[in-house]
Amino acid sequence: MDKNVPEFIDRINNPQKYSYIQNKDGTFSTHKMANTEVNGKFIAFPMIQFMPFSNELYEFKDFRNAADLALRTGNYKEFKTDTEALNYAKNYKKGTPLEKFKPGK
Repeated sequence: MDKNVPEFIDRINNPQKYSYIQNKDGTFSTHKMANTEVNGKFIAFPMIQFMPFSNELYEFKDFRNAADLALRTGNYKEFKTDTEALNYAKNYKKGTPLEKFKPGK
């Protein structure tokens, strides 16, 4: 993995290399992206992140805790506007390997 690329983007581009969260309804989750503004920066970040010490996926329920970890670990993408960050958070899978990924196949 390129150290200049946030971890969540590598998971988008190489989903077959990573784990995912199995949902109760039979679907799976890998990111659940969100966006916010922090100190004048518009960012998108995952609500599902690898925890630094356990290297296991964790789904944050608290928006602020997810944003704080993403900022501390560089696991976010910055945008020029809030609208760009929101659009990315909503459409991050489009045109990527994650869009067509089917676990176990």
